[in-house]
Amino acid sequence: MYVVKEGDDLWTIAALSGKTLEELMALNGIQPGDYIIPGMQLVLGFGGPVEPTAGPGAQPSPTSIPATPTPAFGTGQICVLLFVDLNGDARFEETELPLPDGEVSVIDVNGVVAGEQTTSDVPEGHCFTEIPNGDYNVSAAVPVGYNPTTAMNVPVRLNPGDVQYVEFGAQASAALGGDGGPGGQRSPLLGVVGLALLLAAGGLGYMASRYGRETPRSLR
Repeated sequence: MYVVKEGDDLWTIAALSGKTLEELMALNGIQPGDYIIPGMQLVLGFGGPVEPTAGPGAQPSPTSIPATPTPAFGTGQICVLLFVDLNGDARFEETELPLPDGEVSVIDVNGVVAGEQTTSDVPEGHCFTEIPNGDYNVSAAVPVGYNPTTAMNVPVRLNPGDVQYVEFGAQASAALGGDGGPGGQRSPLLGVVGLALLLAAGGLGYMASRYGRETPRSLR
């Protein structure tokens, strides 16, 4: 027998008992969609044949069932850093600084938020502590004026006692061509060339106008 504890699931119990999930469910009459709750007793198997003992009148004793190992449950940490990716190579370097005013979050496979935080200028980023072991999705959102240079969603498997580190990079929009590219600020050289063309066009217009006025007098 196995007594269900807080955080247990059928997959883990079946694996530890050396059975398939279907075998465990059949042994206990569990149907798809049924839940297990702490304190519930699950049958993992049955004892072997009864071995007789020596001597007249002796009572047979059943074969003992070995103790079932207890699943490993615990907590760990997930540390997240959002940094300014100056060279845009999607890799954190010592010369690059943390990026404040972003958002980072840790969500489990059931969609439950295990932690969320607004980023700051702390070089180590932010560590979410006492996170139960399991599978999580770590995500980040960059502040206004920045574009991400890395993936903004990372799956993480956390084992008891683990410390997992996740880094997200972002670069200022101007560094990616937001201000100096098409639709942004124009080059000063183009402004000078445009002004010169405008002055030349004005000069040609003046010459044409003057020539038009003087030609009739020269023909008289």
